[in-house]
Amino acid sequence: MADKDKQPELTPWQQEHAEFQKKKQEEAAKLAREEKRKKQPAKVESVIEKYEATPSQPMKEEKRPFLKRFNFFASPKEKGEIAQVLGEIWPFILVTLVIFLGSIYVISPLSKIASFTAIGNTHESTEQIAEATGIKTNDHVWQVIQKSTAISTKIEQKFPRVKSAKISWIFPNNFSAKIVEYSESVYLKTGDTYQLVLSNGVISTQEPVDAQKRAALPVLDGFSAKEVKSFVVAYETLKPELKAQITTVTKVPTKVTPDFIALEMKDGHQVRVPLSQMAEKLPYFTSVASNLTEPSVVDMEAGVYAKSKDAYQKDLDDEKEKEQKAKETAAANESDQQASDNGTETASTDTTQGTE
Repeated sequence: MADKDKQPELTPWQQEHAEFQKKKQEEAAKLAREEKRKKQPAKVESVIEKYEATPSQPMKEEKRPFLKRFNFFASPKEKGEIAQVLGEIWPFILVTLVIFLGSIYVISPLSKIASFTAIGNTHESTEQIAEATGIKTNDHVWQVIQKSTAISTKIEQKFPRVKSAKISWIFPNNFSAKIVEYSESVYLKTGDTYQLVLSNGVISTQEPVDAQKRAALPVLDGFSAKEVKSFVVAYETLKPELKAQITTVTKVPTKVTPDFIALEMKDGHQVRVPLSQMAEKLPYFTSVASNLTEPSVVDMEAGVYAKSKDAYQKDLDDEKEKEQKAKETAAANESDQQASDNGTETASTDTTQGTE
């Protein structure tokens, strides 16, 4: 019996085979457990278990910087909500703020004019310009702003020298006028009297004449107000170097050109040109004068040609002499005709009396 229960000893080969089978079974069991574990859902530790597992500690309040407690330093999410609200109500806030500030400004002393200054005026004082505006220190700022165009017109009409006057508001309650004046253009000589003419053609009758300035500007001799205006309009279109050459201007009308004028130049030449064509033709004088070797007259009545002053004057004298002879001949013929007519009339009268 004992021999039956006793198992036979395994051979070395059988032992190795048994161990291999055992390891294989263990690996298979291990793989099966891992596959089963992967298929099961992961266990989530509950909040209660977490706090039960962690030793209880006293809670500390999180400290936030002072500036971050305001909405300007809020989290991006909070900022988005604030921006959305502000985007909806900002027009109302803006209108309210403007009305509030405007109301404060209107009732404050800052809404009343404090000062007025003029810039660019050389012939009229600031006091004179301020008086012409009609502005007073107690006037409201907005009233002056609304009437700024009318105030500028008042200044321009009051002073012939003023070309433009621009009213500007200097916050909070100061005003200034930027003055642009007409320049001095020429002088008008009437008899022994001289009057200044501005660059807009206006004759200044009240301004005193400065002899020094008169020597630096052209003098128009015996021109009418209309002729002065026409000359200045053309004169102001010329280049400064050409304008500086002109000294005196006289009228030398001809039968063909009644508005013919003669301009004496500082270089000794004389230019004769129709007043109505002065702006167009006078600029050619510069190129013509560069080829002249002696004082000459540049005639621009019909085309452009130049002659020495002596030769030109001789032509004028000859022409005057011809005109004088023509007048004398015409007068003599007229006298003879009248005598002939008178003789015929006398003879006719005697014949009539003899018949009777």
